[in-house]
Parts: sequence; structure tokens; C-alpha cells
Amino acid sequence: MNDSKPGSGPPASLSVRALALIPKARILGLPGDPRLSAAQRNIFAEADERRRHLLPHELDHLSGNPHSAARLVGALQPEAEALVARARSQLLDKQPELIQPGGGLYPPFRAAACWRDLWQFLRCVLYGAASGIVDFTSPRGVQALELLYQELHVPLGAMVCGLELLKQNTIMVGPIHQPTGETVVACFDHLIGSLRGFRATQKQERLT
Repeated sequence: MNDSKPGSGPPASLSVRALALIPKARILGLPGDPRLSAAQRNIFAEADERRRHLLPHELDHLSGNPHSAARLVGALQPEAEALVARARSQLLDKQPELIQPGGGLYPPFRAAACWRDLWQFLRCVLYGAASGIVDFTSPRGVQALELLYQELHVPLGAMVCGLELLKQNTIMVGPIHQPTGETVVACFDHLIGSLRGFRATQKQERLT
């Protein structure tokens, strides 16, 4: 999904297949979404390329879109690091074995990649909410991410749980009860559903 090589180890440990999949595993579909204006597509293309939050003037530009939660996103973005840290702590409280020898996030570089991915997932969710487009992902990018996670043996259950915790924490921080808050929740649900689909695909493959 990002240049931090989600779920991977040091670059020297990556397979040829993983290295080929990494640049394709860009889940954001907004830079090419025809439902947005060219100027808005450019906003998301530039922000995604730099892996950064949306700037105030960009949020202002997006705020007129139907269902846009741009103003709420502006309040949530500064909380991103704390939200991810809280989700990380809660996940490890629930599943401490993840970072122990033999666990899905052991050795430490695998755990670090997981936490980076959670931050990147939150970034993309907030992009979607700011745009007002709930199905903000790229099908090709999501498919590449699924293949990458399979190649790197990323613990999908832990990633889904981490996203669910991130969603819960975000709901607690922001005024999600407002109409635009529903857009944030729906964007989380869209991404969580995509990752749950990874698990279904893997189960079907094991049965064949």
C-alpha cells in the first residue's frame, strides 16, 4: 500500500513477487475517480504521492461536495498519530502473542510495518470522507494489496481488528453523530469490508 512495505521485513528479505506488487498496491482510487473534478483529482493525487494529510485550502475546496466531511476531517487529521497509537495498544492488549516469537507481527520490523499501514489506512479513509465518496478505493490497488499481504504473510485478522479499533477510537474523538460523521464511518466500513474480503478469498483458496 505504501513505500514502507506493509508487513514486510528489510528490503533484502523481500521476494521478487513482493517487490513487483508494492508499487501496484496503492488502494486510493480518488485520483482517477470521474465523480470528482480534475482539480479535486489532482488534490488527491498529489497528497497521496506525498503520503500526507490534506491541507486546509484543499479541505475548503472539497467541502462543497455532497456528503463531504472535509471540516470534520480537518479536526481528525491532527489526532491521527494518537488514534493509531491507541489502536496499537488496544490490539496488543487483546492479542499480546502477535509480537512474541512465532507471532504474526514478530520480529519487530513486522509490527512496525503494521502500525505504519494503520496510519496509511486512516489517511486514505479521511481522504474518502473529505471527498464525500465512500467507495474511495481502487479495485486494482486493493487486489494488489491482497496479493502482497498474502505474499508477506500479513496477519489479516490483526489488521482487521486494528482497523475496527481505529474506527471506534475515531468515533470517540470526533463529532461522528453529525451527518458528515456518517461519511467517516461509512469509509471505515468500506475499507474494513475490503480487508475482510481478503480473508474470504484465502479461505476459499485453502479449500480448493
